[in-house]
Amino acid sequence: MATVAVYDYIVVGAGTCGSLLANRLSSNPELSVALIDPGVDTRGNEAVEDPAQWIEVGQTSLNWDYQSEPQPQLGNRRLSMPAGKGIGGTSLINGMTYVRGDKAQFDAWESIGNPGWNWDSMLQYYIELEHLFAPNQWQLDAGASYDEHYHGFDGELSVGFNPDLHNGTFYNLARETWASLGHDHNDDVNRGVTDGFSIWPQTLDPVKNTRADAATAFLWPIADRNNLFFVNGTASRVAWGNESCLPVAQGVDFIAADGSLQTALARKEVILAAGALRTPLILEKSGVGHAARLQNLDIDVVVDLPGVGENMIEQPNNVIVYNNAAGPIPGYTPYGTFITAKELFGADEEKIALQTKESIPAYAEQIVKGSNGALEIAAVQKLLEIQYNIMFEQNTTIAEVFTAASGTSLASAFWALMPLSRGSVHLKTKEAINDPQIDPHYLDNPLDVHTQVEIGRLCSKFWAGTGIDFTTIAGAQANATNEEWTTFIKDTVAANSHSLGSTAMMSRDLGGVVDDQLRVYGTRGLRVVDAGVLPLQFSGHLTATLYAVAQRAAEMILKGSL
Repeated sequence: MATVAVYDYIVVGAGTCGSLLANRLSSNPELSVALIDPGVDTRGNEAVEDPAQWIEVGQTSLNWDYQSEPQPQLGNRRLSMPAGKGIGGTSLINGMTYVRGDKAQFDAWESIGNPGWNWDSMLQYYIELEHLFAPNQWQLDAGASYDEHYHGFDGELSVGFNPDLHNGTFYNLARETWASLGHDHNDDVNRGVTDGFSIWPQTLDPVKNTRADAATAFLWPIADRNNLFFVNGTASRVAWGNESCLPVAQGVDFIAADGSLQTALARKEVILAAGALRTPLILEKSGVGHAARLQNLDIDVVVDLPGVGENMIEQPNNVIVYNNAAGPIPGYTPYGTFITAKELFGADEEKIALQTKESIPAYAEQIVKGSNGALEIAAVQKLLEIQYNIMFEQNTTIAEVFTAASGTSLASAFWALMPLSRGSVHLKTKEAINDPQIDPHYLDNPLDVHTQVEIGRLCSKFWAGTGIDFTTIAGAQANATNEEWTTFIKDTVAANSHSLGSTAMMSRDLGGVVDDQLRVYGTRGLRVVDAGVLPLQFSGHLTATLYAVAQRAAEMILKGSL
């Protein structure tokens, strides 16, 4: 094993969070920063740069395309679990949607051991990072809207409304139809209230018509800094030192591009930003995780931290597709509708809320059983009670619908925003760092199934209400029975690519992995900054919040380095 070099900071993963962290930490010329990632430089890749090709680029080698474990509740199907593989990570292949979430969901972070983490504190980081391109008049006429008080105009991250935005009659038809179903227009989905119908802004430059991925925004503009070092390799494990009573992260072992095993050393900190589906593997291979699991893998236990890889929450996604007999609808339609429990369940909402509340102990027991004893019933029950409060008592949005028209195809992609099901991600074997054991437990919880069915029914009502002459290509009929809808949902559900929580930021007694400073419990010099630290699902898309978390983390780290 060879030692490559010594740096002040080592960042593992050049994705959404890692790219920003490398930028901020290397802004101090007295600090040396290594960024370790196995991905390729995608500059000049037209499929990445072109916002219109976001679906196609996800089908290339830039997607790890992990496979889940067989899902018994889905007929033992394995589901594709996308994750970006390149400098820029998943921001290279995602749909670029820029939606933050609901205020109450972020405020709940404080109640699980994270003082100072709430909507108001996060808002400043969203604004600092953002460079919003205010919509042109034609885009305003086509439905784009925003409230300038919630946006930034001087940051590095380009956010704008799609330059190919549909500007015909379908927008007004969609808006009026959703309103007829009780879902009025939301003037700014990023103000901490997502409820209603709106047009999504996206992480793109609408003038150049190019994707604003993490590398484009934060890495390539500063790539020539002489204190920033790109290391092409796959991080394998944390190398430990013995300078204190706690294990100290001394560096990172990684597999270099030539296949050799090498080590990079860190004077100050190692920061894992490999993503919710990879960081738990690095921790486990480093001896940090559930002791019983590590011992079964023949890994020496450094820190018994049972929450590693547990508490993973992923959203189920279904799509209904129709053929528009009237002909093609031109332009891009990033139309989002966010829906509360009261709106979705109607007269049944109080009954469903009561049934859910009474079932929380049983749900907690089921989740703990699925964790093979890694989690505690009392802890999981508390987390579910907090989620119940957010969903039913604070009435935040629990469902999202993407209304799309492309050519002669009409579609609704829809998902439960706050599923009660909990999954996990772990090492399969001691050496399988690129082959995670992902078990999302999709639709394990009966409320998740019911929610998904009711969203599907609502989508059918929407399309019927438009008056468009269409034929169904994929989906249950509007008058289908509950059994038929449930079969359709389970047979066609896919990943929504919003996995989080696998290294959750919350108190250790709740199963947390990192504290409110994102430091891994029981260690020194080791942090996690990626989607795994987000402890609860929220009514948004991950990108905006991951950038904000990384910005806040960089601020913490730099203050500590002074």
